[in-house]
Amino acid sequence: MTVQRPIHVTPGSLFFAPELPIHVNRASESFHLQEHTHDFIEICIVAEGEGEHYIDGTHFKVTKGDLFYIPVGVSHVFRPRSAAPDRSLIVYNCVFASACLDDVFRLLPLERKLRDFYGRAEEEKRWIALRDSAGEAQWTLQRLFLDSSQPAEGHSARLYAGLIELLVFVYRRCSPIASASVPAEENGIRELLGRIVRDCARTFNAEDIAAELGVSARQLQRLVKSASGMSLTEFVQEARIQESCRLLDESANKIGAIASAVGYQDMKFFNRLFKRKTGMTPREYRRRTLVRDDSVL
Repeated sequence: MTVQRPIHVTPGSLFFAPELPIHVNRASESFHLQEHTHDFIEICIVAEGEGEHYIDGTHFKVTKGDLFYIPVGVSHVFRPRSAAPDRSLIVYNCVFASACLDDVFRLLPLERKLRDFYGRAEEEKRWIALRDSAGEAQWTLQRLFLDSSQPAEGHSARLYAGLIELLVFVYRRCSPIASASVPAEENGIRELLGRIVRDCARTFNAEDIAAELGVSARQLQRLVKSASGMSLTEFVQEARIQESCRLLDESANKIGAIASAVGYQDMKFFNRLFKRKTGMTPREYRRRTLVRDDSVL
């Protein structure tokens, strides 16, 4: 006779309070945590490393970009491939009470198809496994982790907004109708624009991107213009200035370090572009939004 170990239920009260039933954490998985279920919903993604994910009686080999939607009551546990410290399995987890789904769909004019999709997933305890090839969901989870671990004014609104982004991401990847309604090249452009926003400091070469998407450089520019209203260069510049504004708001880093972090080594060009986009210099922007000592500038 096979003796089965009991599967423990992890309560949401360990992670969140009733007034804000959403929490995002970053976990280094180990061999100590036992298989468990939750009284909440979880969306998690492997951010670093390799290992196994045991879920609902089956298991997967997992690596960076593997994402899972886990309903209430479904058992699971991650295991790293190795216990060596330099081979950690890092997972971001967004955990939230099922009441969040009710609130989101009751209070916001979201499509009925989304509500039905997640209603069935919870009713049938249907877990979902996806690949986040372009890093869209991981970027959202990393941003939500910062909001959850370093709360500031408006962080609860950002957590709810990020949760909706994740729900839509999972729905679109699972829905043949939603996926089929968008031409493949438009999907490719949408992923490209998301990649630029998430990693704006990179160099984006039009010829290389066009070859990757299987279109001409001229067609690439037309598609980017149609999707964003800007040329590829303009969109990259806009993403970089928006990111520099965020860093000026949320960090005490020197302006030169921020310019470098968003992809600009030429400070004269950065200052000129920033003023053209925002109407003020980076120094003026920071003084307007934050009270800081001049030494950090």
